[in-house]
Amino acid sequence: MGIRFFRGERTRFEHEYRQLEEIVTLLKKEFQEEPVYMLSGVLVANGEIDCVLLTRNGPLILELKAYSGEVRGLENGNWEVTTKEGPIPLPNLFFSARNKRQDFIDRLIPIYKKDLPHVPENNLRKMSSWIYFSRDSSYPEGQIDLRRVKWFRVVTADTLLETMRFLDTGYTLRIQDMEAIVQGLHLQEYEFSSDRPLSPSPAPAREGFRPGKGLVALLVILAIIAGIYLAVLLVPGAGLAVSSAVQGILILISGIVQDGERGLMRSGSSAEDSQGAIIYLNRARISGGASPLLFDERAYGLALARAEDMDRSNYLDYENPVTGSSAAGLKEMYGINANDTVLESLYGQWNGYAFGTERLAIDAWTSDAGNRERVFLDYDGAAVACSGGYCSFIGIIHAEVPEKSPLPTPVTAPQGNGTAQAS
Repeated sequence: MGIRFFRGERTRFEHEYRQLEEIVTLLKKEFQEEPVYMLSGVLVANGEIDCVLLTRNGPLILELKAYSGEVRGLENGNWEVTTKEGPIPLPNLFFSARNKRQDFIDRLIPIYKKDLPHVPENNLRKMSSWIYFSRDSSYPEGQIDLRRVKWFRVVTADTLLETMRFLDTGYTLRIQDMEAIVQGLHLQEYEFSSDRPLSPSPAPAREGFRPGKGLVALLVILAIIAGIYLAVLLVPGAGLAVSSAVQGILILISGIVQDGERGLMRSGSSAEDSQGAIIYLNRARISGGASPLLFDERAYGLALARAEDMDRSNYLDYENPVTGSSAAGLKEMYGINANDTVLESLYGQWNGYAFGTERLAIDAWTSDAGNRERVFLDYDGAAVACSGGYCSFIGIIHAEVPEKSPLPTPVTAPQGNGTAQAS
């Protein structure tokens, strides 16, 4: 049994790693005969969650705060921690824990419906979301009625294990349930001590692979280097003149190779790319007064299929001019109900796919009046996916939910530099 480690995003801050390390040390002593999955860097609609523990008693969210001192804060008031150096103001941690909890529940609902149908959806509301402070911190009683708000706690290394004994979601997570959750979240297993992946990320499909312009650029650079070295051999004194140029080119190649998986070796969006794109779009939506969207795996599957179809057939339109296939016609193949409405926005460019193409598409949509209106509607789920230089945004509106905004008429797909023309 014991602990297994999974991640979405790598831990970027040392203080977060140290707190995760502290939690691991505690769990290894307590859960030697019982499975626990530690998830870190889990992407959700409004950012990412520091840590989630999957235990037999259900998931537990931990938001990490590397402060030590007396913590004070109310449900609707200001928060601060009084350290040895004095008081430090904090954002409302109750709001933060509640929002992370809701975001994670939203991500789990489709996974539970598909793979854990024995768990009632109402039981997800019993999930706990706690704030984890450094040792020697305290949260005096009486600030929040914890008997009423049973899902919230402020804990430290001194109190975490004791408080975990009273987790009660009303159901039990089996190992196969934990596996379904990490697979549904598209997390990668890794070794905590070395930070090395234990299993490779899913390789891109080779079918339909075409070398992108980045690969061509790499070959051109290699040819230039060969020419430079030939000049060194044939032209006396040329070595000093070109040495700095060669060094710069080698640095450029190093950067291209390191980014190979993101740009050169893939021709389309992964689910993680799509989740990041929705987070990026949500920033624009929130700034524009719209509520954030939830990433939907069904929308991702449909959006990727649409982008791949445009890429294969070299067209930019809401309907394939040869086969007549469209988002509305394909939606049921990706688990979207026949009565649900799907809306699509398109983007195309000749430059092929590279890391960040999704953001270029979002920037184009939010800069165009018609597409901005469409991607700013209230959806029950959405996703963005690209293939080659073609991108599709898919938003889903459930039939049983009243439409909050009138549906706009189809709009022209924005195009990048050297764009494909709509058929």
